[in-house]
Amino acid sequence: MKASVLHRNRHVALPALLIALLMVLTACSSTPEPGSSASGSGSGDAAKPASSGVPAGEGSTTYPLTLKTWAGSSELKKRPERVAVFGFSPNLDALEALNFKPVYTITEEVKYPWRDQAWMKSIETVDTRTRRDPINFEGIKAAKPDLIIAPNALQSADEYKRLASIAPVLDNPTQVPGEDIDWRETQRMIGKAVDLPKAANAAITKADKATADVAKKHPEVKGKTITIATEYTGQIEYYTIAGSTTEELMVDMGFKPNPLAKEFVKDDTVSNENVGKLDGDVLMMFYVDPAAKAKRDKTPLFKALDPVKEKHYIGRTSEQPGAEVTWVLRRGASATSLPWATKTMGDWFGDLKL
Repeated sequence: MKASVLHRNRHVALPALLIALLMVLTACSSTPEPGSSASGSGSGDAAKPASSGVPAGEGSTTYPLTLKTWAGSSELKKRPERVAVFGFSPNLDALEALNFKPVYTITEEVKYPWRDQAWMKSIETVDTRTRRDPINFEGIKAAKPDLIIAPNALQSADEYKRLASIAPVLDNPTQVPGEDIDWRETQRMIGKAVDLPKAANAAITKADKATADVAKKHPEVKGKTITIATEYTGQIEYYTIAGSTTEELMVDMGFKPNPLAKEFVKDDTVSNENVGKLDGDVLMMFYVDPAAKAKRDKTPLFKALDPVKEKHYIGRTSEQPGAEVTWVLRRGASATSLPWATKTMGDWFGDLKL
């Protein structure tokens, strides 16, 4: 999959039911994981010295390193050992891919199925805050970081300024409303900052190979079209938008671009009267619960879709294994999550008997 911009859905805030779904998927709770030290206020225990969770540097990055972001610049004077990370899951995923253990993260990252739980439980501070809560500046400061990793996570220059007063901040060089930078760029930025650029590139190569391996295992999808969408609160959102990371991932798995995908670049909403545009050789839909799926499955326009009639339709709800794929396709693509997600989808494609 070539480097590209990950297109967000046009909504800045996630819909209420989607938030509920993601909370289920990530098993958010007010109880920290074993081995964590944070409370809801994020005060935490006294910072511990860096441990074996920091792999040896490669000697490729020159310090001091200026970290230029859309909101300002800060200087990383030496190789960091105590890293705080927050925001969307690819940020922590990138550190996990490097086997570089942070000293601070948020509880919401705990239960993703691609996460190494032993690694996660050994993190010094797992704050009970989530990415929907205000940034816990006090909790981050208490962790005594020497680098704060926050790509795609900051909403204002004031947030950046407050974080930069604690430690140097790594964020996107530029900010485009409605878009995230590609997961590869996130991996490379983080790899450079912690002096592991070769390991970062190796992680990217490994993830790309995992996708290629799935494509080889499922030649039945080669040259076919696919449409992926989600339904929350009765509204359908189109995921395989032309030029998006999701579309490119599907192409890497063997599918060809769906011509209808071009119609959803500016507006990803599929109105009820346009349900016929969910057409393709394969249709994958995600639902917040079984009731929503059952209701959609009964509607005449949906039942008339070729992939539905031909049983080339994958409908998954939040209660079913693998439902976290919807998050990977939405904003969670990373070197850590993609091998799991592509294998999961490959198994689903194999069940279709195309």
